[in-house]
Amino acid sequence: MKKDLNKPYFAPMVFWLAVVGVLLLVYGQGSADVPELIYLSLAPVYLLVAFAFMYYFFCWSLISVFRLGEVGWKRVDYGWLLLASLALISATQAVRVDWFQTDYQLAQSAESRLHKRIAAEIDDMLGSEHCKAAKDLPEPQDAAQVSRLCERFAALERSADGRLSALAVIKVQQALGDLRSEYSAPLVSQWLERLSETFGEIERQRADVHRLQGLTEVSQAEKLYGYCVPLLLVIALALRASKVTGEVLLKAPRRRKLWLIVNQRVVIDGLGFVRGARARLDEALRNWRVAQWGVVHLSCEFIAGASPQDSPVPVTPGFYENEFRLTTLAEFDSSEFVEWAATQTIDILYLVGETDPGLIDRLRRWGEAVNIEVLVRERI
Repeated sequence: MKKDLNKPYFAPMVFWLAVVGVLLLVYGQGSADVPELIYLSLAPVYLLVAFAFMYYFFCWSLISVFRLGEVGWKRVDYGWLLLASLALISATQAVRVDWFQTDYQLAQSAESRLHKRIAAEIDDMLGSEHCKAAKDLPEPQDAAQVSRLCERFAALERSADGRLSALAVIKVQQALGDLRSEYSAPLVSQWLERLSETFGEIERQRADVHRLQGLTEVSQAEKLYGYCVPLLLVIALALRASKVTGEVLLKAPRRRKLWLIVNQRVVIDGLGFVRGARARLDEALRNWRVAQWGVVHLSCEFIAGASPQDSPVPVTPGFYENEFRLTTLAEFDSSEFVEWAATQTIDILYLVGETDPGLIDRLRRWGEAVNIEVLVRERI
């Protein structure tokens, strides 16, 4: 039995799949900066090729193989809407980056001001002018401890214009714990308390900057997802296009004429002009196939061979032509041929070159029951 793969959409699907494979292979042999699938999603021409393949794939699977009904095609809406929604979700990352960009810049400015502030607060105690005036402080304890502080941090790194370097600020921050236990003068204690508060604000502001930086940057996963967005849209549109095709065929199915060939042969009357009859048969069958009216083959092992006066002409099934098997005439009503024919819109069934009276009678009665005209010509 052959009735699944040999459908009208199968050959175009295989063709476009081969085109996609060739494009990926050709690009993969070159110096590729991005993976082949990503490259495929960046070039409009290749997206059109992918669309053609996906369209025929969905037509073949949903129209020819699974043969969806009206309810089934309505459910397909959920599929292509889901794919389109997944593609549009990637646009939210651009909105998120734009939305938090201003907050990120403000947080960076606030962090920069805090760094300037902490440097100024350190210079308030350890600046050269303040250290020179330390001996003149009214409280001896303050004067002594400030002088010790100035000697301890006299070697702090400074820029050419006298500003404290970032390394100098870090050294002061690392020494805060020891300074609190070593220095108890009120002036120094207040200075250390201010430094602790400012350093705490810097840490909080740095964490906020880091958080906002993550919101304004696109992660690696989001980048990869963004590369797949064009393909998702192509798949969604191809599914939608196949849905339209399926619904059109469902609402207005094409009426078909079928030529039924039994046991892959047609009987020609051997008493007449065999050569002329065979030529007429070949021409009629060729024209029938060109018109795409449909040819179906039925294998009936219980039918006896042709009589000596007849000449059976073999007919090879075409790629798109369905093949079925009938074991006995009693199983005709439950056969796969009858089940398949029930899903088709058949107007006329031609039975040419078959002489078995039992099969001819059964086909005629079946045609009357399902409103299909069965035309029989026993010999050519």
